[in-house]
Amino acid sequence: MLGKKIDEFMYYVPFLKEVIKRDFKKKYYKSVLGVAWSMLSPLLMMIVITIIFSTIFKRNIPYYPSYWLGGNLLFAFVMDGTNGAMNSVIHNASLIKKMKIPNYFFCISSVTQHFITMLFSLVPYFLVSIIIGVPFNPYMFLIFFPIILAYIFTIGLGMFLCAYGTFLRDLNYLYNIFRRVWLYVTPIFYPIDIIPENYRFMFELNPLYIYISIFRDFAMNGKMPSERMLIVATFYSILTLILGIVTFKEKEDRFFLYI
Repeated sequence: MLGKKIDEFMYYVPFLKEVIKRDFKKKYYKSVLGVAWSMLSPLLMMIVITIIFSTIFKRNIPYYPSYWLGGNLLFAFVMDGTNGAMNSVIHNASLIKKMKIPNYFFCISSVTQHFITMLFSLVPYFLVSIIIGVPFNPYMFLIFFPIILAYIFTIGLGMFLCAYGTFLRDLNYLYNIFRRVWLYVTPIFYPIDIIPENYRFMFELNPLYIYISIFRDFAMNGKMPSERMLIVATFYSILTLILGIVTFKEKEDRFFLYI
């Protein structure tokens, strides 16, 4: 059974590539700057956030612009990727009705085009890090480990949301509220040190906190995260992917009635 699913996936990979290209081009269609926006947008936000918060937290967070920018890149990717995946089946309804293709491909495509955008955004991140004097360290080459884990997590969560979002259109509004709450309980613009030590363990229930912390350890702190944190991060990604796949496969037979 598993071998059959793998063969099916490989058979449709060329189609998946074309859908990813289509989604990526659509995002920047008629845009004068095009892909450059994926680099300019986080830079402009970084300037605003740094002006507002760097004075407040300057004693707690060295290299604050890189601290915020790195966390925001991962957070924005997960939020945009899951939101896009949640609506991917609805937005591709006409194509789904015409062609017999795996529906989950549209979730993967949506997440992947946001993933590509995030990779472009790493360029300004490293430029900022160089400018403000973040010391180079060999662990920087490992930053793609938390990035890939976040990618797997986003696909899983995106498929889960799509499975229910196709039927429950109000889920979009609920998820937008949840995204705002998620933003404030993730140490992106503030240091974890301001949280009382007795409550910090609760942040380990937040996968984004784990991914961002690992990213910062590699990119800024020049150290290897604890084995426990690496294991928890991997566990969250795999568990969420399995949950997303199982839920999606359970619900997709009814998609045709709602699109």
